[in-house]
Amino acid sequence: MDSKIEITLFSRFEIKMDGKPILTSLSNTRKTKLFLSYLLLHKQKAIPHKELFELLWSGEDYSNPGTALRTLLYRYRALVDKTGVDQLRNSIISRRGAYQWNQELDISIDIFDFDDYSKIGLNKSMSVGKRRQCLKRAIDLYTGPLLPDSGEEHWVVPKSVYYRDLYVQDVLAYIAILKEENEYEEIAALCKRALSLAGSSDMITLEEEVALAKGNPASDLKLRYEATLSSLLKIELVIDDVQKSMETEDAENSAFVCEYNVFKDIYHLQRRLLARTGDTMFLSLLSMERRSADDFEPLQHEKVMKALLEIIRHELRCGDSICRFSDNTYAIMFPADSFDNALKIMERVKASIMQNCKEKDVLVTYRIRPLKNAKE
Repeated sequence: MDSKIEITLFSRFEIKMDGKPILTSLSNTRKTKLFLSYLLLHKQKAIPHKELFELLWSGEDYSNPGTALRTLLYRYRALVDKTGVDQLRNSIISRRGAYQWNQELDISIDIFDFDDYSKIGLNKSMSVGKRRQCLKRAIDLYTGPLLPDSGEEHWVVPKSVYYRDLYVQDVLAYIAILKEENEYEEIAALCKRALSLAGSSDMITLEEEVALAKGNPASDLKLRYEATLSSLLKIELVIDDVQKSMETEDAENSAFVCEYNVFKDIYHLQRRLLARTGDTMFLSLLSMERRSADDFEPLQHEKVMKALLEIIRHELRCGDSICRFSDNTYAIMFPADSFDNALKIMERVKASIMQNCKEKDVLVTYRIRPLKNAKE
């Protein structure tokens, strides 16, 4: 009989076989661990090489990102071979231009078990007994934030918030069931643990106070409880509407194109962010001229500039910004971890323009400057 493999992503990254940690040296290879973590979090889909590379080497520019990714895959497979865990030998599937976690493997992953139990427990069409059982399993599975060692990664944050909010929903739903049985001691203990794991929560704090009062809160606490519940329900709907109203149908895998005034606001915002994060951003001006002495006709000029914009937009990364600065110049803002890598990015853009622009009588030049942070 195969040994049982369990993967933990809440509160830590850990792989266990029959209850004992394995592949512990993954913690010493940060990029390999991030590579594996991302595939696990998105196990339902194949992740393109480009997406993985931009996540793991943000701000860097390589001529052959596929080689860098194959190195990570080789390191992971070498660790698996060294450990001798047969169930993990084919855990990462290589597809055309993409990698994916093998969903056919019979391996327990805590975040997905948590999600499944939560969906059943929060489904009010289920029996109370079934809901109580599933909510308890979900609550026990949540042992802390998602991948805390990688919590600063931008792709971890939204997932971490999602699971944290779902945990709070589970706790409140479970409390509602316990109240029907007057199990106030269990509620108080549950609230104490939940606040230590999830941090601040007005409703859980109030539920703890009600539980400590054995379900007979003073009138002021009762009024505060009802007012807080009503306010939280309203603001939850409002924040969902705000997000939906600001979301667009923009292509998420290409650079952001905007007007100059918006670009200038983004520039000032980035300077403030740089003062906090210590990251590096660059501003580049890319100009188009005609090689011959004569200028393009106005309509032809605009046609060429639009063609250039499409090439630049698709060559740059999601999150980079572009605006039309003048008749023949685009302003571009993008992160890079060094000036050399910023040069490589702009050289790649220039090469793509020269290769793909149908108008061959085009001369492209550019200049790059790093952004100063707001404190400089």
